[in-house]
Amino acid sequence: MAPKIKLQRIGTAKQKLGGAVVEVLGIYHPRQTPTLFEVKSDKVLEWIKRGAQPTERVRTLLGKAGILPAVDFSQRIKRKTKKAKEAGEAATAAPAAPAAPAAAPEEGKEAAA
Repeated sequence: MAPKIKLQRIGTAKQKLGGAVVEVLGIYHPRQTPTLFEVKSDKVLEWIKRGAQPTERVRTLLGKAGILPAVDFSQRIKRKTKKAKEAGEAATAAPAAPAAPAAAPEEGKEAAA
């Protein structure tokens, strides 16, 4: 399995997340104004050559920074809204009502043609 290039959360001591870190390639702080995104581009490209895969969010940020080709958002698959998901689940869960049987003509009566 290829290693993932992920963002490291920056915050207070209570918000720190555990996890094995092989190498810190930069920092990202989205709540700072303006947003702080500093990355070592040579190290990122080196890890990608080794087979590491950036997560979707990191891939977008690397495209905006000009390190990788920009992401084409027109080809991305849009997520369904919660209402659309519920409507789709309800449609598949409800079985279709059986069609009413066709009325057979009674004997002795001829169909007018």
